Amino acid sequence: MSETRPNRLARESSPYLLQHAHNPVDWYPWGEEALARARDEGRPILLSVGYAACHWCHVMERESFEDAGVATFLNANFVAIKVDREERPDIDAVYMTAVQALTGSGGWPLTVFLTPSLEPFYGGTYFPPDRRWGRPSFLELLHAVAQAWAERRDEVVRQAAQLAEHLAAVSSHPGSGHLDPDRASRTALSHLSATHDPRHGGFGGAPKFPTASRLFFLLRLAASANAAARTMLTVTLDTMAAGGMYDWVGGGFHRYSVDETWLIPHFEKMLYDNALLARAYGEAALRLGEPRWVEIARETADYLVREMQGPEGGFFSSTDADSEGTEGLYFTWTADEVRAALPGDEAEAVVRLCALDGPANFEDGRSVLRPHLSMAEAAGALGCGVDEAAARVERGRRALLEVRRRRVPPLTDDKRLAGWNGMAIWALAWLGAAAEEPRYLEVARRAGEFVVGELLRPTGSLGRSWRAGARAGAEALEDVAWVAAGLVELFQADGEPRWLEAALRLVDARLPHYRGADGALFDAPDDGERLPMRPRDAMDGATAASPAVLAGALLRLAALTGRSDLAEAARQAVAAESGLLERAPEACTSLLVAAAELAEPPRELVVVGEPGWPSTRGLLRAARRAARPPTVIAPAPAVPVPAAAVASVPLFAGRERTDEGRALAYLCEGGACRLPLDDPDALSRALAADP
Repeated sequence: MSETRPNRLARESSPYLLQHAHNPVDWYPWGEEALARARDEGRPILLSVGYAACHWCHVMERESFEDAGVATFLNANFVAIKVDREERPDIDAVYMTAVQALTGSGGWPLTVFLTPSLEPFYGGTYFPPDRRWGRPSFLELLHAVAQAWAERRDEVVRQAAQLAEHLAAVSSHPGSGHLDPDRASRTALSHLSATHDPRHGGFGGAPKFPTASRLFFLLRLAASANAAARTMLTVTLDTMAAGGMYDWVGGGFHRYSVDETWLIPHFEKMLYDNALLARAYGEAALRLGEPRWVEIARETADYLVREMQGPEGGFFSSTDADSEGTEGLYFTWTADEVRAALPGDEAEAVVRLCALDGPANFEDGRSVLRPHLSMAEAAGALGCGVDEAAARVERGRRALLEVRRRRVPPLTDDKRLAGWNGMAIWALAWLGAAAEEPRYLEVARRAGEFVVGELLRPTGSLGRSWRAGARAGAEALEDVAWVAAGLVELFQADGEPRWLEAALRLVDARLPHYRGADGALFDAPDDGERLPMRPRDAMDGATAASPAVLAGALLRLAALTGRSDLAEAARQAVAAESGLLERAPEACTSLLVAAAELAEPPRELVVVGEPGWPSTRGLLRAARRAARPPTVIAPAPAVPVPAAAVASVPLFAGRERTDEGRALAYLCEGGACRLPLDDPDALSRALAADP
């Protein structure tokens, strides 16, 4: 096969798979054609898993998968399968667990060798084109595995079977079923405190990741006057926003920082990071009274709307770190480039503020733009007032964004993933309502309409991935959990019953397929493809653990609809992970938040008033700033409340009408309801009081 002739991946929709469509490797997508060939010919499988924004995936492609010699040997001895981990998180989870068991570490690109029966027997991550860092070259590895398969196949198959048995046991988390959420939270906070960087924020050393689940955990404690949690949260939010990991020119966050000060990022941008961090900054700002974080939330949301939303309303998955073959080129600058792009006063303001006349902070004389001086210091250096310096900088920053947009951009992985779109809906619907930014709520509605219209099937199941009208991938618990959470948040933002109805249709159809006998939630459904293990992971990763997200969504659905069975399913899901929470609570902060919410009496707040009335807006403003999770908010879509809304949301029953212009708030706690309130201050006091 020539380097330019397309292989089977050319028929796929995934941008990651399409990146490999012209490799000389005889790639197959995961599917029966490839698996049948492996079985029929008795060949081992080379499974390569990655994603479109993965820098080292690109490196391994250039070094090995585009090499004719490597491809010739690989094609002659293996069935080569390429998988987009974002389309098939189940496959990724199974074989990542295997590689971690074999080597003690994991990552992407994931490189795994399987028997024809799909049992892994050897693997790793990136392999170089020549011996390096104690690793064999990729071609040497292929020769060694092919030789072992030819000469010691029985031994290889036996070892693979043993590993498969180990994998099958991995998903068991035995525990007592009883959990003290307060004690577990104290233990988790103590462990986080031990690894917290008091100067630069974050946890541990380099590289540093913006683990949003920990931020939400700390926010919950900080909002309850925990000083240690507030300090850790404040330092981390401030230092992340001040560093180069935050895109000072265009808004939004890069994937992680390669150093402990958040200065130099790994430049890929992920939808999930930016959705979760937009809400984390916004919620922390409003609940803790720190308005400086609101602007970070808005700029991050604006980035998502400007660069990551497709015309149909769905959100793209990620953007790459590389452009024109160079990591970070799109995002970095020299002083000369800034001066060429801006008028003199604005250029000097940016150059002084970001210290661009000093040593470059990145590679090849280029710098990541971040403020190096305070605005007062920059004003002194420029010889002008602080307000004038700030105005020059802001004009310069906006102009640099327009100049940057004319550069060759990084690749955008424009597939729309159900779960990640659920995160964006969850974040933007909340931000639009709580920060009173109608544009964000409208964007969230469009995304909700896309998910319900294109990904939620009539049967209640979800398509995992959508691109150019084609669906791909396999539904995962992440999809069900986050889409349900996003739809519930949309209802709490605009009161439209259709969002709750869609969430219930999804949960009723799919929840039974993810539950185990003890109520535990697996990451893959029982009606999906059978693999050597059924993934189950309640620990937080780059995003919150899916069982915790779904438990929270079920709890809110139960409160809004009166469905006690959904609340019980949430309780069982958290109780099933008690063993894991007892052993490693700091790794399961999202579960701890869910457990704490389950331990509190339910709170429901109904606000009845026309959405445009000032009195309605005042009550909702007070509610969204003062309500502690897991308070649910049911805003009436209109007055009188339509009969269809009352039928879908029993909380509206008996509260359909109110006097013209006078909105009313009905607060119920633990089954007892207060008299209706029409004063926002009184509502704030009621919500702040302990139940």
